[in-house]
Amino acid sequence: MIGEKLYRFEIIDSTNRYVLENHNLLHSGDVVIALEQTNGRGRGGKKWHSPRGGLWFSVVFKPKSIKDLNFYTKLSSVSVVQVLRSIKVPAYLRWPNDVYSHGKKLAGILTEGIFDGETPLVIAVGIGMNVNNHIPDEIKHLATSIRELRSREFPVDEILSLILKKMRSNWKKYKLSKGALTRLWKRMLDIKEGQKIEFQGDDATVYKILPDRLLIKTKKGFEEIASTHQLYG
Repeated sequence: MIGEKLYRFEIIDSTNRYVLENHNLLHSGDVVIALEQTNGRGRGGKKWHSPRGGLWFSVVFKPKSIKDLNFYTKLSSVSVVQVLRSIKVPAYLRWPNDVYSHGKKLAGILTEGIFDGETPLVIAVGIGMNVNNHIPDEIKHLATSIRELRSREFPVDEILSLILKKMRSNWKKYKLSKGALTRLWKRMLDIKEGQKIEFQGDDATVYKILPDRLLIKTKKGFEEIASTHQLYG
């Protein structure tokens, strides 16, 4: 069961790295949490500022039936947004897995795995969320925290408990209804299929949203987008 056993650390380089390096000692549903990460990472290997006061944890999955990493990313991102909205934080997803509020990044999700051929032996879903931690001045225009949004501090363990509870209920609800989970994930995105956007200085349309890429229709034809920076800069 998700969250039945928690491994807590004061300081660790990366909770995802710990899971991947020690997966033989861990069970599906275990959670690794740290007060501080010294080498937190986001999508594309970008460094994630992870000081005390934030929520930094990874959930272990050892898939028996669902072997698609994207399912676990969507399960986690949807659960995080639902919890934030339940505490009156107006959160949404910026494709594919970043959590935003009022145009600033609040949380990120990184899903990694170890494979035997194409079969995942272990999946680590890392979730990093700015809760009460200080946001450095140089990224204040890009990032925010729950404390800033709600003008008060929130117990980090309470947020963790809410997310794990929501992940458990969503697992039961969507493990046999992956299409329904995808539809919910799409509704939480800040872009929609059919939406008109600007792409490389020209008008374009979001034709298809996939977990690992976007298909954009331009005057020149179709373009595949693999990174949000191709859209948002």
